[in-house]
Amino acid sequence: MKSTHELLKAGYAKFSAPAKLNLFLKILNKRKNGYHNLQSIFQLIDLQDEIFIKIRHEDTEINIKNSSLQIKPKDDLAFKAAQLMLLNQQLGADIIINKKIPIGAGLGGGSSNAATVMMAINKLCKFNFSNTKLIESSLKLGADIPFFINGKNAWVEGIGELLHDIKISNYIYIVMVPNLSINTKEIFSCFKLTKTTIPLKISSSFNAVDHDFVENDLEETVIKKYLKMAELLQWLSSFGNAKMSGTGSSIFVRAKNLKMAESIKKNKPRNANCFIVKGLSVHPFYSTDQLGSRQAG
Repeated sequence: MKSTHELLKAGYAKFSAPAKLNLFLKILNKRKNGYHNLQSIFQLIDLQDEIFIKIRHEDTEINIKNSSLQIKPKDDLAFKAAQLMLLNQQLGADIIINKKIPIGAGLGGGSSNAATVMMAINKLCKFNFSNTKLIESSLKLGADIPFFINGKNAWVEGIGELLHDIKISNYIYIVMVPNLSINTKEIFSCFKLTKTTIPLKISSSFNAVDHDFVENDLEETVIKKYLKMAELLQWLSSFGNAKMSGTGSSIFVRAKNLKMAESIKKNKPRNANCFIVKGLSVHPFYSTDQLGSRQAG
C-alpha cells in the first residue's frame, strides 16, 4: 500500500474510522424477524482504521482495496456503503482501507468503515444529506452503522438503532484479542433467553458503580464455544472487571492509568494481541481535537 503522503498527493482524502466498545450488553427479547432487542453503552475508542477516498468524475466505477485479505471486495460493508451513496449519481469512487481494527472482534470495524465512507462521500460530493437521512439509509446495511454516523457515545436500544447521547470520561482501556474471529450470527443463534430480562433505565452519563457490573449476556455462550476466550477472560479478570465486547472476540478492562495498562500489555499471554486505547468523546470526522490533528499530520 502507498504511503499516506503519496495517496494525498494523488488526490485522495484521508478519514479515520474508530472502533467501539460495548461497555455492557443486555439481550432483552427476540423480535418476530429474528433480531434481538438489546441495551448497551457504546464507547468510541481511538483504535482506528484509515480510509482514503478519491471521487471519480469520469465514470461510475467503485474500486475498493482493503489491506486485510480476509475481506472480499464485494462483501466489504464499505463497498456497499459507497454503492448506496453513489446510486444514480453519475459518480464513482476509489477507496483504500488500511485496517488496524481486528476483524470479527466485536469492535465494530466493518460498521465504522461503512459509516465513514458514507459521511466522507456526502462531504466530498457535497450531497448535503442530513445525518438523519444518512442514518436512515445506513440501516439497510447494518444496525451498528447509525451509532458511528451519530458520532457520539451512546446508550443504545432496539437492535442498535435507538441512540441516546451519554457522557463518558475518556478512560484508558486494555483491549485483548485472541487469534480467532467469531461469527455474530452464529453466537446469536446459539444464545438462549432463559429468563425475563428487566430493562435498565436509560442513563445520560456513565456511572462506573451502576454500569461496571452489568454483564455481557452473550459472554457465557461464547466462552462455552471458545476455550481461548474463557482463558483470556479469566486472565484479564485479575486486573479488574474484564468483559467481552459485543459478540467477541475482544475482551477489555478499564485501566486506572497508563502505567497499569503498559504493565498488563508487557505481561500479556503470547496468543493474544493487546491494544492500549483511550475513549473518544466524539467521532474524528466531527472533531478538530488534538487527536484528529495529530493523526492528520
